Amino acid sequence: MYSKRIEEATTQVICHKALKAVRAHIPPKEILEELNRAGIDVSPVDLSRYLGGLVLPAPDKALQILEAIYKTGLAERVLRVRVHVDSHGVVNVPDIAFDTRILELASAVAFLLFRGRVDLVVTAATNGIPLASTIASFLGARLAVARRERESPSIKYITTGLFLRDPPSYVHLYLPADSIRRGDRVLIADDLFSTGRTLKALLNMVEEARGNPIGGFALIAMGNAWREVAPSGLEIVTLLDV
Repeated sequence: MYSKRIEEATTQVICHKALKAVRAHIPPKEILEELNRAGIDVSPVDLSRYLGGLVLPAPDKALQILEAIYKTGLAERVLRVRVHVDSHGVVNVPDIAFDTRILELASAVAFLLFRGRVDLVVTAATNGIPLASTIASFLGARLAVARRERESPSIKYITTGLFLRDPPSYVHLYLPADSIRRGDRVLIADDLFSTGRTLKALLNMVEEARGNPIGGFALIAMGNAWREVAPSGLEIVTLLDV
């Protein structure tokens, strides 16, 4: 985990990245209005300097800005601009899951909400890897990825089954057993929460390894089926419901 000074500097840099990601889709005037409406004293000159990286907000103000970006719905607005659902109900997840600005914005929200509380970020290959990796980097946490194949016959794995809808198939997920330590505070991250099958499979793996799942984080949520598999008390955050 980070020392206090490193965390302060990290917060400042993350705030800059989040503002840049919002600015890519929302005009500065509207960003400024939302920040001021949230009670944050930021002038047009201040915002311009923050966006350009010439000046970074003080750590406390950086946290206030991150909170405003999340709570005023600026982050959700950015996702809403980018997300499209076709006539078959398919979301353009790859367009979102590999967009570095979107990933930094989402990870900034994860940092705001979970900083100091996560030892390990767990995801499933493949679309969830960029998000989980960025979140882990921002939080100063480790990363573990469950895959559909064994990478080595000499490695001990935690294994669980997973039914896929499209195309219908039953697969196994494999997670190196030593990637989760007993008592690890675990955040499960994925690009999309939909059926809840992947979320449930990852929760089973964390619990088998005696880890402590504290939350789930996704860019997009579709429907409510995934909510039924989330244990009571698990803190779930999604940036956009479609």
